[in-house]
Amino acid sequence: MNNWFDLLSFLLIVTVASILWGRVNRIGYSRFISSVVYFLMKYTQANTELIRGYLVWFIYMSAGLAAAAALLLAYQVDLPRYLALDRKYFVLVPVAFIAENALTGLMMQLLVLARPAMSIYLELTSILWIRYTLIMPSVMRVISPLGAAIAEEVFFRGTVFLVLIKHFPQTGALLSTVICTVLFVVQQVLQTDRRGQAWIMLIGSTSVSVVGCITILCTGSFLPTLLCHAAYACFYLQLGTSKNWGGVGSIAAMPMGNPNAQRSRLDSAYPDF
Repeated sequence: MNNWFDLLSFLLIVTVASILWGRVNRIGYSRFISSVVYFLMKYTQANTELIRGYLVWFIYMSAGLAAAAALLLAYQVDLPRYLALDRKYFVLVPVAFIAENALTGLMMQLLVLARPAMSIYLELTSILWIRYTLIMPSVMRVISPLGAAIAEEVFFRGTVFLVLIKHFPQTGALLSTVICTVLFVVQQVLQTDRRGQAWIMLIGSTSVSVVGCITILCTGSFLPTLLCHAAYACFYLQLGTSKNWGGVGSIAAMPMGNPNAQRSRLDSAYPDF
């Protein structure tokens, strides 16, 4: 009975943490962050939106890693131990990456068939955290999604999933995978403003989480899913904002502003959503 109570308590904690974390990007235009931005402008030549992007990215990563560290300590899970990978499983790293991309591609095709008028490029590049990333220097356009992917992986697969498997075996592999995936999807979708954006994030987060959990179960290691998610995030951000899709320059040149104001402009551009 106590074990089920502990499980429910854990699920409540990680659900609240996932929801709050999913809304962290919204603090970018809060009074506090704006005051910090204007203060830092006195000591740098960077513009306000670039400083704001760096601050939000740092807070986003710090929040996820801090929550993960607290839970790992509370449930005594030694995450570094799960970074070891038997040599016979090395081949599963590229296989898992291909699987994530294949699953994403399949679901994206279904999305395009269901909504042929939707521009994947415009929806993707209008997501707030991606807009923050696109105004950063070229090196940071790689480091930013890479760091965010690592923080997300540490929290969801490295903490939530491993705690469920290690401390709550009654959930089983399937239910643990479902719980981890649902929480990750919720966290990712909460970062969007529109239905089209939400569908894109749902597809990506589902692919990453399902394949990641299966990979952990097969290898007993957290390393493959960490590497795959990091590569996946960098690959899709670069692909989704490449010149073939419209070009980073065109989006980076677009004015940034309060997401609420952006939402109203997007609503007029996409009245069908």
